[in-house]
This record gives sequence, structure tokens and C-alpha cells, in this order.
Amino acid sequence: MTHLDPLIARELRELDLGPSASRDLMPIIVAKVRRRRMRRIATIAAVIFGLLIISGVTYGFVQNAHKSAIQSATGNTGAIGSHDSSAVNSNSITGLLSDYPLTWEQSIGALDAISKPAGIGDTLGGLTAEGLKVSWTHCANGSLCPTTWTLSLKNNTQDLITATPALSLFTDHSPLESSSRPTTVTPGSTTLLVFTFPEFKSAIAVSSTATWQWNWYLTPSTSK
Repeated sequence: MTHLDPLIARELRELDLGPSASRDLMPIIVAKVRRRRMRRIATIAAVIFGLLIISGVTYGFVQNAHKSAIQSATGNTGAIGSHDSSAVNSNSITGLLSDYPLTWEQSIGALDAISKPAGIGDTLGGLTAEGLKVSWTHCANGSLCPTTWTLSLKNNTQDLITATPALSLFTDHSPLESSSRPTTVTPGSTTLLVFTFPEFKSAIAVSSTATWQWNWYLTPSTSK
């Protein structure tokens, strides 16, 4: 018993016993030391486990906040690869989705057009329009106007396609506004192009009985 565990030796000193005295107390002291050591190990393990849980929760919170910030900054509308749960699914836009009547216009009404006018189901430059979703709000004079248009275009070819589709609006078959969006679509993929016309809310007033028409076409890649 010349090489005692430090904890056991301390217990013996507290009992005012020498290493050679009261040998029958040794099993009791050894058991007590083991229990104390196990409690210490369990406490350390619990602290480490708690720190790991806190670190995991903090990391998940930071990642979600970072993802939300990126999506807010980029205005994610359901682009391929999006993980935004509120994003528009390109497969959900099929055909014409509009709360109010819209018809197709056969004229272009734009000088920068490099293609014929197209509608849903038509193909221009390898891109096929599969659907159109139109959102309506009140315009300057209080009547309803189609202010946001989401056009779903699919590349059904085997080539990478880069084009600048444009969308035109007509009221009573007269050109009103047009907007273009450059895009690149990989083979077999679908892209969503969002066209907005905020002018309706502040500057453009149309009759509440006016009819609405639209079409889409291609413009030069350098057009703004």
C-alpha cells in the first residue's frame, strides 16, 4: 500500500488513518472514491453534451437566417434549385391563371421585336410558353389592372438557350406597356420570368370597362 491513489490517500488523511491502519476501511473508501469519480465524469459528459446541442441549434438558426436573407435580397420566385417553401413552383403554372379575363393579341406593338407574337403553347427561339400567372391590383383610377405577370418558359431542346423574351400589354387592342427579361435555360429545364408594371398603380389610368390583351415575343439580347 505504498502507492495509494491520491483520492484514497486523501480520504485516509481525513479519517486520520495511516496507510497501514484500519485495513477493513479500504473497500469502503475505494467505493466512495469510485462513486465520486463517476459523478465527476458524468457531470463533464453532461456539460459537453449540452454544449453540442446548443452549438447545433445556433448553427441551424444562423443558416436559416442566412438563407432567408439571400432569398429576400434576390427576390426568389421559384428558380430552379430554390429551397424557399413559399416560392412559386414552375410546374404549377400551366395554362392561363388569371382572376379576370385576358385575351391574346396578334400584333406586336413594339419596334424592337425580332420574332412574331406568341401565346401559351407557342415556341420562340427554342423556348415554349407552358403557362402564365397574372396578378391584379387597383390601378391609378381605382379600376383593376394586371400588374404582375409570371411567364413559364421551358427549353424542350438539347441545347443551352439564351434569349431575351418580352411581354406586351394591350388595352382595347392598343399597345400599353412592354417589358423584356434576358434569360438562359438549360436543356429540359423551366424558367419563370416575372414582368411587373408598377406604373398602373400611380400613373396609368384605364377604363373599368376596358378589355385586356397580351402576347410575348423575342427582342435582341442587348435590349434592356
